Amino acid sequence: MPAVQILHDCCNSLSVVTMLTVPQAIQARGLYDFNGDLDNGELTFSTGETLTIVTQDIGEGWWEARNEAGQQGLIPESYVQLLEPPEPSFPPPPPPSAPVSDWNTPQTEGGDWNNDAWNSHGTESWDQEPPHAPDYTNHNSAGGVNNQGFRGGGVQQQASEEGWDDDWDDENEDNSSNSTTNTSQPNEIKPDAPETTATDKDQLPGSGNFGLSAPKREKKQMTQNSDFSKYGTVKKSFNRFSTFAKTGGDAFLMGTVSANVSESDLIKIIDTQDGPAWNYPSQPYTCAIKSPKKESKLKGLKSYIAYQLTPSFSNIQVSRRYKHFDWLHERLEAKFTCIPIPPLPDKALSGRYEDDFVSERMRQLQLWVDRMVRHPVISQSEVFNHFLTCTDEKGLAKWKAGKRKAEKDEYQGGKFFLTLQTPPTSLDMRDVEKRMEIFCRFVKGMDDNMRNMLQIGHDSRKKHTGPYKREFQKIGGSFKQLAETFNLDSAAHSQNLTAAIDYTGDTYNEIGDMYEKQPREDLDYMLEVLFEYKGMLSTYPDVLKLHEGAIGKAKECERLKDEGRMPESDVAAVIQRADVISFGTLAEMNHFQRERVADYKEMMQKFLHGQIKFYRDITQKLESALQKYENA
Repeated sequence: MPAVQILHDCCNSLSVVTMLTVPQAIQARGLYDFNGDLDNGELTFSTGETLTIVTQDIGEGWWEARNEAGQQGLIPESYVQLLEPPEPSFPPPPPPSAPVSDWNTPQTEGGDWNNDAWNSHGTESWDQEPPHAPDYTNHNSAGGVNNQGFRGGGVQQQASEEGWDDDWDDENEDNSSNSTTNTSQPNEIKPDAPETTATDKDQLPGSGNFGLSAPKREKKQMTQNSDFSKYGTVKKSFNRFSTFAKTGGDAFLMGTVSANVSESDLIKIIDTQDGPAWNYPSQPYTCAIKSPKKESKLKGLKSYIAYQLTPSFSNIQVSRRYKHFDWLHERLEAKFTCIPIPPLPDKALSGRYEDDFVSERMRQLQLWVDRMVRHPVISQSEVFNHFLTCTDEKGLAKWKAGKRKAEKDEYQGGKFFLTLQTPPTSLDMRDVEKRMEIFCRFVKGMDDNMRNMLQIGHDSRKKHTGPYKREFQKIGGSFKQLAETFNLDSAAHSQNLTAAIDYTGDTYNEIGDMYEKQPREDLDYMLEVLFEYKGMLSTYPDVLKLHEGAIGKAKECERLKDEGRMPESDVAAVIQRADVISFGTLAEMNHFQRERVADYKEMMQKFLHGQIKFYRDITQKLESALQKYENA
């Protein structure tokens, strides 16, 4: 506060004295050398260098500082130590003896002079810890988290009697926290939506369209032209500390965060013949999404689609909107630092205002939920359990309580690694780096393969519904025309041949129709799996970059030890914590590969079964046509 107004009551007269005060600067001394990335606004400093702290609320693990040369930028909190500030040269003035009612000068809200700007400056800057760093997530959306409602210090939105989830803004059901105008890349290929004909049985409840706009999710992309790190997978735009330190990984690794984790919060990692792995639950479960229906609030002014979820472990149905899924996705990304969270379904594939769009979205949400319930860590997490079990009958207060608890989870970001219970054995850093390098090449190669197969599959689908169908029907039409000409000969010996040729023409027309419909039987499922994995692979750069940052920091600490600038015990502790990050990353890699093997086995089996049946049916039709010529 550059100026503090102090009111004095002297000799029964009123006067306002303005006293200018200069706040004492907060200074810190560098504990280690830090080579900042200028492109990312980071400040380079050396061990022992004195810095002036400008801002402490940049984000967990990061402050903003200025050096003696006047250069300003971001610094990692764990690299510096705050210096004791000098005592103020004068005491604060006393408060007035009594308030005067006819002053025109506005008072602070509540009239509490002990909570004025002077005292708040003194306590906030000197006596208390730095303010809590905000999350690096965007909460300004319908599908996200309301900063004012759930981060404290804001006005809570009054609960409505018309809906149990009214703490979200409902301007647009699909404006998710990561929304953009159009998330599709120019060359991005998506599986086409199945073409369905609505029957009375398939019609969704409600009348008219469902009032939904397309979900517009911003997904991380790994394009073929992206720059890669030394592992060949991570974008160069993620500097050495952006993902690692700003998620709290740096703070965890340097031991500046700690907690007494309860037994129920521990996540066990076990050693297997394939390496570290998550401890899979003994009782896996499923969750079905059904019965989407149009609902409204505010007396019909706002409409939305509610999907009914039923987990197998309770068989109790809960109602969820798309924005609830979006909130869950945001919380999972914030908490599980080393687990890539697949993106939610994004832009509508066709008919976004029609029943087909709602059915397609429900199907894609089902695939996403299936992926989550199969994950040994996410499926057992408290936030996911709250999402699956909190019913409307439990009331708005119950939902909000669980929602806020998830948003204030103390084990988010880098603190998530505090919950990992790893095997007692140590990891060989060189072996870990080798495995990571192989996996990164695997991810990059698989990403390229997915894009190529999606392009080929998409082209094949278009050929089935267009050129292939037309070519067979051209052949069929030519046979039909020939039969029509032969039919001019009414002789008995010619009639059987004419009928056989006409039948052959019908057969080829039917084969053309079969080609048009066949992608739904085999190719669409393959494209769906490829597209899902393409989305999953796009989330891997942050996870891999975090691990790369941990290994790099551990190596840096070893170098400082060799130079005699860091105690051996501190370095050993850093390496041990780096092992925890490696265990978590390797366990997730193991899970990914297990899922991939199962998914691609099923995908290839379904595709080949569909292909075999398709060509077998064609063969049977041609054989049937051939039989007609036996008596011709």
